Amino acid sequence: MNPNKKVWIAFTAFVLALVLIACSCNSIIPTAILPTATLPPPPTPVPFTPVPPTAMPSPTVAPLPMAGLAGSWLDPDTTGTVTTIIALDGGYAADTVTNPNRGGNELTETNWANGVLTWTYCVSGGACVTTQTVSISGDSLDTTWSNDQGLSGSTTLQRVTSTTGGQEPIPGLAGYWLDTDTQVVHTIEWQNGQYVVISAIDATEGSYPITDQSWSNNTLTWTYKRPSTGTSVTFVTVSVSGDILHTTWTNSLGDSGTWDLQRASSPTP
Repeated sequence: MNPNKKVWIAFTAFVLALVLIACSCNSIIPTAILPTATLPPPPTPVPFTPVPPTAMPSPTVAPLPMAGLAGSWLDPDTTGTVTTIIALDGGYAADTVTNPNRGGNELTETNWANGVLTWTYCVSGGACVTTQTVSISGDSLDTTWSNDQGLSGSTTLQRVTSTTGGQEPIPGLAGYWLDTDTQVVHTIEWQNGQYVVISAIDATEGSYPITDQSWSNNTLTWTYKRPSTGTSVTFVTVSVSGDILHTTWTNSLGDSGTWDLQRASSPTP
């Protein structure tokens, strides 16, 4: 036999032997068992509970201290000096200081702090007087005063509430009054011997027209109309207790009742 063929046969036999050995070894090695992955159970659905809407609190108006301070006050120790005080920004401010013998507004400074109103007026060619409130009792306002000439003292001012219309028959009625149900502020002034409703202003719709009003037998009656609905509301004053105005009301829908308006610090809500 050809030697090359022998070599070839021997090499082939060797390769076959290796293949047989490899197959035998593979058969005796146990097949690895892969662990089976266990999926977690699906999450339990959480029932949806709707959250009720949070009710917005009704706006409230804190009563002003020194109820009834708004108005006009005569200094009896002078020759007719009248100070007009208005409610402003949750407090009070002196608006004018006038004297019929001198004319013009002599007010130079006003300040409200810690429940005390302080104001200063200067007389042309004379003294500058500073006044501070102490207490109020109906139509009497107790004050202290000092001037830039070193003098000081105390005096009780008397309510007149108008420099042109005489004594106000219902002290404290002139001012700004909030209807907390509708958020309408009514502005009442004492002019030429009678009360007048100047405006009725709504928080969202603006000014409502005053369609009718009257002052008779110490009773103020006025009607405003809401243009968006055509509804008219009529108020009739009953009495004033500090910063509360007691009224009766009716509307064009046939509703009626009693309602207390609260003194406000601004002609707008």
